[in-house]
Amino acid sequence: MNGIEKTVRQFHESWDLRDPERGVAVIAEDCRFEDVARSEAQTGPDGYRMDYHRWRAAFPDGEVKVVKAITGADGWAVAEFLNRGIQTGPLHSSLGDFPPSGRKIGVRYCLVMRVQGGKVVECRDYKDSSSIARQLGLLA
Repeated sequence: MNGIEKTVRQFHESWDLRDPERGVAVIAEDCRFEDVARSEAQTGPDGYRMDYHRWRAAFPDGEVKVVKAITGADGWAVAEFLNRGIQTGPLHSSLGDFPPSGRKIGVRYCLVMRVQGGKVVECRDYKDSSSIARQLGLLA
């Protein structure tokens, strides 16, 4: 495993370890995280913490499993991962606030990241938001 993949995996492992600071340790201060499906962006470690706690509040049992990580010599990486959990808390989003549904979700994501000097400096998150909404009972 090369250094870029180690950074990518540490970023994702922080979720399963319930240790957001493990993820924060590999995020550059000016890193821009873009959630493409929701047209939202967060910046740097504080943005990561906010997003981590928002999802953790909605899915306290949530887990993230990296399925595949592909890296290039130029610092770019693509990671496919699976998010699973039961929504037992409120989910806050730019699309609205969604009360606990008690439903289980399993959603595949794809993340495109650029890593420099062991830090994530750029990140784009791609997922099927309608699949999440359907699994939570928000869409028929």
